Amino acid sequence: MWALVYHGPNDLRYEQITKPVPGAGEVLVAVKAVGVCGSDVHGYQGITGRRIPPMVMGHEFAGQVAEVGPNVEDVEIGMKVAVQPLVFCGKCGECRRGNTNLCVEGRLLGVLTTNGAMAEYVVVPAKQLFPLPEGLGFAEGALVEPAAVALRAINKLGDRPMPDRVAIVGAGPIGLLLLQYVKLRGAKEVLVTDLENYRLELAKELGADMVLNPKETDVILRAQDWTHGEGVPLAIEAVGATPTVQQAMAMVGVRGTVLWVGNSAKFIEMNMQQTVTREYTILGTFIYSHEEFGQALKDIGAGRVKVKPLLSRSYPLSRGPEVFATLAEGKEKVIKAVLTI
Repeated sequence: MWALVYHGPNDLRYEQITKPVPGAGEVLVAVKAVGVCGSDVHGYQGITGRRIPPMVMGHEFAGQVAEVGPNVEDVEIGMKVAVQPLVFCGKCGECRRGNTNLCVEGRLLGVLTTNGAMAEYVVVPAKQLFPLPEGLGFAEGALVEPAAVALRAINKLGDRPMPDRVAIVGAGPIGLLLLQYVKLRGAKEVLVTDLENYRLELAKELGADMVLNPKETDVILRAQDWTHGEGVPLAIEAVGATPTVQQAMAMVGVRGTVLWVGNSAKFIEMNMQQTVTREYTILGTFIYSHEEFGQALKDIGAGRVKVKPLLSRSYPLSRGPEVFATLAEGKEKVIKAVLTI
């Protein structure tokens, strides 16, 4: 079968590899659409160390069941599915508590050495499948994964009421999905910041009440003016780098909450004294549980969360090396690129 194989930094090849065979409890999925995550691009560049060559990337995907292995029930060949890519044991303490994202034996398809979905076929445990709702396309199904990331983040806030004003730092796919979820949960006004104006324009279309570009204005001063000097009660960081973390921390008010969703840099610098003396609450959130993936799919299928506006470009899988090189340059106005088969 044909696949995009990562051989090292900036070395991605479209080549033939052995087609996998489903074992007991597994199915073979014919991949139809796979999203290119920012983490995939960083992995391609060799920045994060989370892609160990040779391997096949791709964890945001949808397709059709092509083969069914032994001991699999209630799965039909041809079934259209979105695939929850975090394989979990279901037995450890965190899995039993519903936190399958923290499974001690968890492995994410398309990360480290586990082959993912940037290929014609991928084998997955049958329990990872979620049938696509009628009328939902494969490309939209591929975006369930980032929507689930956003949903998990909002769920980390617990049962507390959503504050009237929220700031989101970063208007990539995750930031734009977070925007929709905080609005769904009752935020009256949302401020979104990003370095790219085309992303901010889409944020406005999706409901942002104020958008700011740090290259063009003092976002901290504007946020203070917006909140009459009090700062926002909740700031969500959706990038994962020192400048954006510092921006989120500077926008939040006394006893405010900063929710860290971005996961790019391994280490960041922050003002610990400010955090202590202003009694900030910092929450980290990591991908999503199996249940949250299913809920995100329901939200998209019901039209509560819109993913179509995020779909900027669609390319055949064979153009993958070219697409990754272009995305790594950062010169194209792309929110989400999808590879199709």
